[in-house]
Amino acid sequence: MAVPLAAIGGIFALAIRGMPFSISAGVGFIVLFGVAVLNGLVLISRLNSLKEEGVMDIQERILIGTQERIRPILLTALAAIMGFFPMALSHGAGASVQRPLATVVIGGLITATLLTLIVVPILYSFVEKTGKNNNGKSGKVAINPALIAVLLGLISMAIPASASAQTQDSLQQNAPRQDSLQVEQGFTPISLQDAVEKAKANYPKLKAAQLEIENQQALKKTAWDLGTTNIFTGGEELPDSPNGDEGIYTTIGVQQQNIDVFSIGAKNRVQNEKIALSETALDLTSLQVEREVSKAWGDAYTSKRKYQLYVELDSIFSDFERAARIRYETEASSKLEYLAATNQARQVSLQKMQVYRDYLGNLQKLNLWLVSDTLFTVADAGVDEMDTPILQRKDSITSHPMLQYYERQIEVADAERNLSNKAFFPKFNAQYGRQKIAGQNGFFNFQVGISIPLFFGPELGQAQSAKIQTQIAEQNFREKQLQVNSKYKDLQQDYLKWLESWQYYEQEALPLAKEQRDGAVFAYKEGGIDYTTFLQTVRDAIGIQSKSWDALNNYLRSKYELEFFLNSAKQ
Repeated sequence: MAVPLAAIGGIFALAIRGMPFSISAGVGFIVLFGVAVLNGLVLISRLNSLKEEGVMDIQERILIGTQERIRPILLTALAAIMGFFPMALSHGAGASVQRPLATVVIGGLITATLLTLIVVPILYSFVEKTGKNNNGKSGKVAINPALIAVLLGLISMAIPASASAQTQDSLQQNAPRQDSLQVEQGFTPISLQDAVEKAKANYPKLKAAQLEIENQQALKKTAWDLGTTNIFTGGEELPDSPNGDEGIYTTIGVQQQNIDVFSIGAKNRVQNEKIALSETALDLTSLQVEREVSKAWGDAYTSKRKYQLYVELDSIFSDFERAARIRYETEASSKLEYLAATNQARQVSLQKMQVYRDYLGNLQKLNLWLVSDTLFTVADAGVDEMDTPILQRKDSITSHPMLQYYERQIEVADAERNLSNKAFFPKFNAQYGRQKIAGQNGFFNFQVGISIPLFFGPELGQAQSAKIQTQIAEQNFREKQLQVNSKYKDLQQDYLKWLESWQYYEQEALPLAKEQRDGAVFAYKEGGIDYTTFLQTVRDAIGIQSKSWDALNNYLRSKYELEFFLNSAKQ
């Protein structure tokens, strides 16, 4: 009885959090059943031991047993619940596996603990009373009808109400829709917005760009170059002291060399520019990931709609083939008509499988961007939610993370040129030591000086190279400006072309093609057209519907490419 009592809470916990049943949820049920059975055994074993100790009154035995065992049962359940609670709320790596497991255990233990203390004693009382009324026959227990009713009620509670609703819906749907559902078994639907957010949270390239910002921030500490520290000791003898007793000894000395003060500000500027460059690279990478995920989502969506189209067509041509066979068997048509119908039906079935493979391939590409243990498919969102036209368009692109990235490279090159000029500035040296002269302590020495490069060949070469690098960065920026604006103008024309194409298919061609297809099917069934006219009409309708989804795919891809250049205002 511990299994259905625990399963009730686990199933309802999944339903409340909107989680599907998965492998991790199944593992959670296994863990849950183990703890629940243990609590039930703890209670029943104590009730049996009280019976052996001479407590024969069933009600008294139940009250004593539950009072003695309520503490270990609650402590066992509470410890497990508190242990799994952080997993149920986790959002880090592996959260998609941890949350269903922890949700099942927590929900199941709550109901199992409460019902173990209520239902199990009731069932125990039924069994014991039935055993007493069994005409003194030991070892045989007659099953009480009330006990059977309780068991059936508990098992029925463990089955979600949504399961019966889903069964009724599936019975009401036609065969093509059932085929479509079988394809997505094991996949979790995800909207375009959620897919973009999940990719931005999990994709390694974005995490690497974020780490690069932290890396450049850590390198700011290198701007303060105070040189190297030397700790030494030494001695020197006076000419009139051959034994060295009257010499000068430096007991301990400290020397600081190459203190670079003048380049601290320049190094700080270089690192600040590199940090800004890394931040711009993160913005650019985020936009690129958003664009690629959107294109992958659009490819999966259009291939899914095309697959659903061929599922419907496969059902239509299967009926067409059966009708042609019946007409041929009843000699109402020729064998040629039957063979043509069979060939066309199998051709559509083959095309359906090809589109199905394309759909699964696009789903795989989409899931590569999401970086998750859960397999996702595109949600059945309406086309209107995706194909909203871009109303505000610019004549040219002047501000975009891609251009800002190359502009930041100019700033970095200029800062490094300024840093290279600091090599002409002197560096400071300082020295201090404690001395002993002629055996007496209390003396010291110090030195303060500067290091000046007398030959500027290497420094001059570095400064000239830095200046040339700045000019190279400026030319790269101008080239990228021309490329971005040229591509942007091409994308505008491409976008308008596919927008007009999709609007035509959506508003005119698609409704007419569906009406044409349905009319041909009805007319053929009623004998209004022959099989040749039917095949030609349906083929034309199929071609229009297939091209419409291709037009939508091209439109979405051009739209996401154009949004990549127009999204700079969001950054």
